[in-house]
Amino acid sequence: MRKLFHWPLDPASRLVRLVLAEKQLDFDLVVSPPWKPAEEVTRLYANPVGPVLIDQGQHGRVVANHTHAIIEFLEEQYRDVKVLPMLAPDRAEARRLWRWVETRFESEINGSILAERIAQAVQRTSAPDSAVLRRGAHALRGVLTYLNALCEHHSYLTGRQLTVADLAAAANLSALDYFGDVHWDNVPDLREWYVRVKSRPCFRDLLKDSLTGTKPAAHYADLDF
Repeated sequence: MRKLFHWPLDPASRLVRLVLAEKQLDFDLVVSPPWKPAEEVTRLYANPVGPVLIDQGQHGRVVANHTHAIIEFLEEQYRDVKVLPMLAPDRAEARRLWRWVETRFESEINGSILAERIAQAVQRTSAPDSAVLRRGAHALRGVLTYLNALCEHHSYLTGRQLTVADLAAAANLSALDYFGDVHWDNVPDLREWYVRVKSRPCFRDLLKDSLTGTKPAAHYADLDF
């Protein structure tokens, strides 16, 4: 059996949940906030980064931390459904875009927009810092423009096949979309792509997530928004 330590609106946790669900693997969820990891997690890692997966299978007990370690393990061990393409050049491109998405969101967007929203919603701090939100919104517009260009001629970000790059982008955008911070009308091709990804079975449980006292944007769980 598998156990995933996660936090519902953490994009890294969402990505791992999407991959597990896309591969149709059963797993139990244990809430472990980034600012206060679960005790079992702190016994495993002194400074855990993002989600932690414990997999107890035919290969024995495996513990993995962070998206790349977890997803590469899952891709190697559970091959019935792949989130990386068959051909090596295509795998390289999927990995490149996966890394690009995570790096851009983590360094320029999630630390501003998402952190401010979560601080207000969960930790009940004062009103969000408008200057920080403006910087994050500017960075987000650039990322959305690039992703929209990738979607102009293909069904998915790297071509005709859904890959981990799509799931990484969707995981990050879905967390921001919970608070209504993604202006989809400005990126119509990306919006069509998001509807396509959002409609997959792997997305169902994510769309049920909610924060106590903070409702998602009205269109958050709408598959045709």
